[in-house]
Amino acid sequence: MDFIVVFLLVSISFFTFLYFFQDGKNLPYADAISRLNIARKVIDNITPGLPQVGNVWLPLPQLLMLPFVWNDYLWHSGIAGYLMSGISFIITGIFIYKSAYLITKSYLASVFSVLIFALNINILYLQTTAMSESIFLASLAATIYFLLAWLHKKNDLYLIPAALSVSAMTLIRYEGLAVLLSSITLVFIYSFIKYRKFKKVEGKFILYTTLACLGFFLWTLYLTVIFGNPLYWKEYYATPQATGGAEAAFTQAKPFFIAVSQYFTSFSWMIGIIPTLFTIISIPIMLFVCFKKKSWDFLVLLMPLSIFLFMVLTLQRNTPIVQPGLTIENIMAGNTSEGTGFNIRYGLLLLPWIAILCAYLLIWRNWIIKTILFVIFLGIFSTQVYTYFYPNFTLIYKIPENIYDKPFVQNVNWMKENYDGGKILISAGSQEDEMFMMGLPYKTYIHEGTNKYWKESVDNPSRYAKWVVIDYGHNSDNVAKQMNREDILEREYKLVYQENQLKVFKKITDPYFEIK
Repeated sequence: MDFIVVFLLVSISFFTFLYFFQDGKNLPYADAISRLNIARKVIDNITPGLPQVGNVWLPLPQLLMLPFVWNDYLWHSGIAGYLMSGISFIITGIFIYKSAYLITKSYLASVFSVLIFALNINILYLQTTAMSESIFLASLAATIYFLLAWLHKKNDLYLIPAALSVSAMTLIRYEGLAVLLSSITLVFIYSFIKYRKFKKVEGKFILYTTLACLGFFLWTLYLTVIFGNPLYWKEYYATPQATGGAEAAFTQAKPFFIAVSQYFTSFSWMIGIIPTLFTIISIPIMLFVCFKKKSWDFLVLLMPLSIFLFMVLTLQRNTPIVQPGLTIENIMAGNTSEGTGFNIRYGLLLLPWIAILCAYLLIWRNWIIKTILFVIFLGIFSTQVYTYFYPNFTLIYKIPENIYDKPFVQNVNWMKENYDGGKILISAGSQEDEMFMMGLPYKTYIHEGTNKYWKESVDNPSRYAKWVVIDYGHNSDNVAKQMNREDILEREYKLVYQENQLKVFKKITDPYFEIK
């Protein structure tokens, strides 16, 4: 059965990738290109090295792409991102299967849990991209399994992979901090209940806490050494730029229960209405079973709710989510997924937890009853899968329906036809996608991450740059913001291309210095 489940997960992952890859849909979504570029910049840059990982996005997804992005085709096709995310998808499914079997001892229930996860259209799409969700779900599923194994098998060695899974999670997305804190509390409470003596609890608690905190400690150390600010990311996420810009029409501050409602809406749209209802039924069943068997599984199975709380608290402050309302009208409409879905993917972060909880729907001992219920619940769930192909109504917000090719960019095509060598001064803050689409090595560009070359070039572009690309109409274009020697542009460069407020300048003579 284990081999069949692995084969099923591999097949689903691979053929889904082929489906989206042939239409080029594995690249356009959100920050997929930016994550590929961050990984590439570590090895292909004017100033390559670990600092290119940056200081806001957590580093593990980008670092895991390093073995693949060195190849131009794997980088530009996005396959480097799929190799990370697709493998993570398979690992997540395996841990969901193992966790479900651990708590139910039922292959049927375990397979049902895997199907709830593996047939979710949103994770099927995201696992084809370079986004962080797939690997985050893998670390969450691993954490749940190893903690459950620790409880069931009475072996403290399971605390080590559990802690390392949490440590990895804190290097993927900041929501991992919620699991870090809640899991440390869980380990202490259960150990104390089991041993009743602090000295016996102390060793396990220190071991788990040290390993679980290791990842975020290393990230904090990196920020301190490289950027001089251990909380750079926190300060960045408090700025208007992190929430869509100063003029973005997002209402940030909101009451607690409004934030609860907003995240529950995102959660329901991403997971699906039917699995959400399954979860609402499963939670009291899980609590009843744990109470009846005097099992402490509920501690582990309620722990992921810390992610829900984390998201609610951040939604109260500055995290924007724009999504359709969870209304009967939107459910009965077939085009709801075509509406705005900004950050709606955050609702997907609890998918492994949902899938594992759904196993409790089939916890009956009588195999006849269990089989009948399996057919019934799978039939109900299949109506959600049906809407992927025939969207007469909307039981799940489908991210792929809102994915469009990158806008046709005239200046990209012009640069491809007219570029004849030399460094290009350009802002990655505004033109990351264009830099990717030009197909040039990243060491061609002088951008914000090239340290002294960037600083010297915005003061005097003719020092190193043969080309200067400025978009005066983009509020994130740092060339436009920081350029203080436009007289040099007028004197030593020629305007060779213009599209609206975007301008491309080419130096009349060679730059003063060559960057090797």
